Amino acid sequence: MKTGWTSTNTTTPQNISMRNRIIIIATVLVVIATGCYKDKGNYDYNAPEEPIITNLDTVYSVFVGDSLIIKPAVAYTNPAMLRFDWKIAIPELLSDLSFKGPEVRTVYGLGANRYQARLTITDSSNGMKYFYKFVVSGKTAFSQGTAVLSVDNGETKLSFIKPDGTVQPNIYEAANLGARLGGKPKQLIGLRHASIQPFHTTSYWVITDEGDKGVQINSNTMKKIKTLAGNFFTPLATITPGSFIGTQQESMNGVINGKLYVGTTQTWNLNPLYGMYGLPAEGDYNLFDQAAFNSVMPYFLGYDKVKKQVVAFTNFGSPAYIGTGYTAVGDTFDLRKVGLDLLYFVQVNDGNCFALGKDANGNLKEIKFGAAFMGFIQLRAEYIRNFSQPALITPTTKWAWSPSEIFYFTSGDKVYRYNPTNEDIRPLTTDFGGKAVTMIKLIDGGNTMLAGTEGTLYHLDVSTGKFGDVIKKQVGIPGQTIDAVIRNDQ
Repeated sequence: MKTGWTSTNTTTPQNISMRNRIIIIATVLVVIATGCYKDKGNYDYNAPEEPIITNLDTVYSVFVGDSLIIKPAVAYTNPAMLRFDWKIAIPELLSDLSFKGPEVRTVYGLGANRYQARLTITDSSNGMKYFYKFVVSGKTAFSQGTAVLSVDNGETKLSFIKPDGTVQPNIYEAANLGARLGGKPKQLIGLRHASIQPFHTTSYWVITDEGDKGVQINSNTMKKIKTLAGNFFTPLATITPGSFIGTQQESMNGVINGKLYVGTTQTWNLNPLYGMYGLPAEGDYNLFDQAAFNSVMPYFLGYDKVKKQVVAFTNFGSPAYIGTGYTAVGDTFDLRKVGLDLLYFVQVNDGNCFALGKDANGNLKEIKFGAAFMGFIQLRAEYIRNFSQPALITPTTKWAWSPSEIFYFTSGDKVYRYNPTNEDIRPLTTDFGGKAVTMIKLIDGGNTMLAGTEGTLYHLDVSTGKFGDVIKKQVGIPGQTIDAVIRNDQ
């Protein structure tokens, strides 16, 4: 007879695994508990002494050719243990300027630029390094002040007004061994790059209707860089300049021979080819002198003065003429059949466009149309109407606009403020002494106006509620003021 039995051994692979896990967890808890036990040892930390630096400015401004002296005060128990290394980065040379010792004393020979610099102090007793950043801002006699373009007895003049009001007349002739600019001056344009340091005015362009038609000038020396004719990859047989604008990329766009040109920016901004003109946007068009170079959306706008219609260009890297291939909405007038001989055309804040011109009967008209990019260019006709006071507009009338869509125009010895919303026109209160106003330009976000007459440049307050209060006036300009650019490089 077989007797049945049951084993009491419960050791199975599963039980062994569970037991190992319990042992591991218990071990970890013991380690954690041991780590949490209060350590009564002496672990006081003694930080190394740090040098105390004073009299080290964040910006050192120095004129080219003057002495650059940087002499910080250093408080330290044993100064002999400290080593001083100075570096001034020179990006245009892809190198730096180095000095050793507790101070810098040198003749400043770099350009009129803003250079990043650093002082490194090394404590030789423990190897600790301490870093102090600052800026060296090189200047010339032309780093701050106002460049003024004028015409005197038919000759184009470029002058410079120092911050103290002193006028240096005919500065271009003085800096270029008596060389003269072309006649019939039109514009003075200052170029600077908005996203590359230093944020300095690097050059000026003087645009004229005669002579070289345009000259680029070094803003630090007032010496000639090149002519407008020399700014083309392929020389043009003739040049008839329209109006130009400086871009945020330190280039210049404009209308030349009725065609739209855009300065090259697809290279280093210090490359001699930067800003030059290639071929214009190809197409069958003949532009009015002024075009709208939108700085936000990928399109430009112009007015064909032969077909008398609004035309457009896409701008995906380079401008391409699409003519009237935009979407037109609104029925107040036909953008493709405007029919005006324009006197003035502008796009305000990269948005609404305004123009003034005469119809076939000689009536002075103004138009407004909106512009937007939605994957395509859409233009919306807002209105076409008679200008309310056409007698004020003369062949020499100059225009300026503010970001709030308030316009100003000259008429004889007066400047008028025009609000298109309610068609209100009123004169500024400024007394120009009976002299014709030959230029106006708005700065400071439209709050200050530069207005020029023969011999004088006015700074006027046109902020909210102000109608041309004189802030200051600068006299001694040779001839009639045509344009001005304020330079205030820090």
